[in-house]
Amino acid sequence: MAIEISSLSSSALQGTIDSASANRANQPSETTRATPGRQTDSVSLTSSASQLQQLEQKISKMPVVDAQRVESTQRSLATGNYKVNPDDSAENLLEMERALA
Repeated sequence: MAIEISSLSSSALQGTIDSASANRANQPSETTRATPGRQTDSVSLTSSASQLQQLEQKISKMPVVDAQRVESTQRSLATGNYKVNPDDSAENLLEMERALA
């Protein structure tokens, strides 16, 4: 999307461009500012961060679905033995809503 600016004269714009070029020419470049023998940056993790990293690796190796629980639930549904507790279901829904709020 182009925006046309008509209130500035071309000479005012040229002066702005010239001063910006002069400022860049007077500043040293990144390579000239670096000093030889300068120490490199380092990062160290806290013990908590290390533990979190280990937990993340363990969790990533775990299966997404508990196959035994799924099989047990399917068996209960097929035989008609699956019981739904409405109070527990309602409480679980409320807990999820509170967590999202």
